[in-house]
Amino acid sequence: MAIEPGRFTTNPTDYSQFVDSMAAEIEAQLNDLLDLDDLPALPTGADDREVRDRRRLFVAIARAVVIHLNDRRLSINIEVPDGIGGTVTVHPTFDIDGI
Repeated sequence: MAIEPGRFTTNPTDYSQFVDSMAAEIEAQLNDLLDLDDLPALPTGADDREVRDRRRLFVAIARAVVIHLNDRRLSINIEVPDGIGGTVTVHPTFDIDGI
């Protein structure tokens, strides 16, 4: 599964590219923290300007995280067994086209 930071369409009520994204997870985690403090959940109305503004911020944060990781991918070392008793170090790749 690819890391998807989240996107917007030109339709201000279409959040189809926000669903299952890193930005959507940021929103879910914020809701969990609000719940811990007995605060109301964030509104999610598709035609609510506040919702779009907040989600725009979350998408921007998620995009920045993905770009930051991509720019520093050589510092992320993943050791994979080579099948003959050793390991091979690989570096992740991130698809940042369209961000």
